[in-house]
Amino acid sequence: MTKNQVVSSLSYLSILFAPFIFPLIIWIICRNEPFIRHHAAIALWLQLLPPLLGTICLISLGVTGLATSSWKITGPMIIILLGIIALVTLLIFIYNLYKGIKLLVA
Repeated sequence: MTKNQVVSSLSYLSILFAPFIFPLIIWIICRNEPFIRHHAAIALWLQLLPPLLGTICLISLGVTGLATSSWKITGPMIIILLGIIALVTLLIFIYNLYKGIKLLVA
């Protein structure tokens, strides 16, 4: 196991202790290490995806609520979008754990 593998693995596993921050710091610091930089960038984007998706859903709910003024449309839409966000977040969490462990074992 090399230093590159450990640091790259920690970029993915940082979803447990410092999402966004740790991969961003590693991505900035390791400019001369393409392997680490690649994995840190992927981990960063994967960890930023749920909040970005949540923001987009919140904006779309606001626009839909203002446009329709009806709970018959907005209510089910809230439930569906929250389900999608929860599913995506869970899948990304599991994928980050998988990639972090895979890099440590390889």
